[in-house]
Amino acid sequence: MKRIPVDTTKLRILAAGQPAPATNPDGSPRLNRAGQALTNVPVLVLAEGGRPESVNVRVPSPVPPLGDLAPLRFTGLVAWHWTLDNGRSGVSLTAEAVHVDGAPKAASAGSR
Repeated sequence: MKRIPVDTTKLRILAAGQPAPATNPDGSPRLNRAGQALTNVPVLVLAEGGRPESVNVRVPSPVPPLGDLAPLRFTGLVAWHWTLDNGRSGVSLTAEAVHVDGAPKAASAGSR
């Protein structure tokens, strides 16, 4: 399975830095299938009894302002398994939108 929905009900997710535009290896903006520019959001993920993990989650732009260690909520968070022709592989995280937890729900970029 390449696309795995992520259940965040037992996770605490915190902003771990400022979002940055996602780019392709040639420096051009990375776009989703709908043609929207993507942004990398650095986060800390804390699970009950586990060690904090630092990861990036890619979301459509624009991203709301994020304060340091602000609690975050992602809509439509999925893990994608990828494999390159040279045998390298990994997992990327993408979401439909990011929200500062406790703030009013922001519309996703696709619904504007």
